[in-house]
Amino acid sequence: MAPLFLASAAVCGIPGLLMLTATRGMTMTATAMDAVLLALIAWSITPAFAAIPLYLSGYFTFPDAVFEAYSALTTTGARLANAEDLPRVFVLWRALLAWTGGYSTLVLAAAVFAALDKDLPAIRRSALLTIRPDNVFSHLGVAARRIALIYALLTGLIMVGLMFAGNDLFQAGVLAMGGISTSGVMPVLDGDQFSNFSLTGFWVVLACLFGSLNVSLFWDALRDRTSFQDPDLAGILALVVGTTLIFFVATGEGLVEHVANAVFLVSTSGYQIGDDVLPVGLVGVFIVLIGGAAASTTGGVKVTRVLMLWKRMGAELAVLADPSSVMPVSFRGRVTKDRSLIAVWSYVLAFAAVLGTGAFLITLFGSSFEVSFIATASALSNAGPLLDQITGEPLAWTEMSENARSFLIPVMILGRLEVIAALTAVWAVFIRR
Repeated sequence: MAPLFLASAAVCGIPGLLMLTATRGMTMTATAMDAVLLALIAWSITPAFAAIPLYLSGYFTFPDAVFEAYSALTTTGARLANAEDLPRVFVLWRALLAWTGGYSTLVLAAAVFAALDKDLPAIRRSALLTIRPDNVFSHLGVAARRIALIYALLTGLIMVGLMFAGNDLFQAGVLAMGGISTSGVMPVLDGDQFSNFSLTGFWVVLACLFGSLNVSLFWDALRDRTSFQDPDLAGILALVVGTTLIFFVATGEGLVEHVANAVFLVSTSGYQIGDDVLPVGLVGVFIVLIGGAAASTTGGVKVTRVLMLWKRMGAELAVLADPSSVMPVSFRGRVTKDRSLIAVWSYVLAFAAVLGTGAFLITLFGSSFEVSFIATASALSNAGPLLDQITGEPLAWTEMSENARSFLIPVMILGRLEVIAALTAVWAVFIRR
């Protein structure tokens, strides 16, 4: 298998080294929008190179190899083959791609979204996420190194815990990378460790929780204990508790398993304790569309934005009760400007527009509307395994046509890049002079 990966490294590595050599020593500045455009190009091209080993191995057709690579690197986790049907090297390749994609997502949040949200408290202010809007490269190197340290330490902690839980080095490594990147990558496990809640399940739940939190929280918590009062934590807890109660009422048993599955849904990881269909599929779709905190590896709208809109709704209701009152909306101790709330609404509406349009277009490829909607929601929220869990099919993605799966690749990228930022970057390509 080594020649396959060497071929992939040569195809993308040689041009990269040439570009690095040609630009070495150059001083460059870039705005947040420049960085978004660069990120869009990178997310659109890089996974294609990662597909080369998968295609050359003969285990996947070219369209399937491309779909698997984009799914892994965007941390979507939609799979066309089970781990037991593949050589271990390709299972590890999935995990490495997902882990790299998760790290890239966090760096993107530090380099771009913190600058784009300079007037919006959706991303908590932090020394880790402090970027000059006129030059996002000013602090990028420092932020990337700090994030790498946090990301690697958390992965290592989970990996050690999984090994103590009885998993070998390979199983622990794949699960740790799949959990912290919230991609849902699975190795072949010994026994039925995911049929019922176990010590392995505990560590995977913990990994997904870590992945669903704002990465700056781990950095700031070392110096400021008030970081634990961040509203994102309360929002994620509310989603987990609410989902658990709904699942428990629907089934009447398995409370611990429902807690674990609720965490997996909020983190958009796609893991599941037990082999049954989700008790309330619509709730699962709703939760993954919300997702975890901003500046995390999760997909979805992000719970931060939902909390801001919730507070805005409360203020509007208070004004209706007393029209003479003035109810400013504050979040994280800062008064939120109306234009900032309009930006949040714009993002939510753009997200919904992509979801609805994508679901409609997928039906043109022969899928039912139900499957099309769930598949689009899974791709947009980067929660690929959700389609398997709701439909009850182990490899539900293989039931869709190649054209439908190929169409959903840009949807995965839009979800990973934050829809409104990606669409703005595309628009900028055409209007920039």
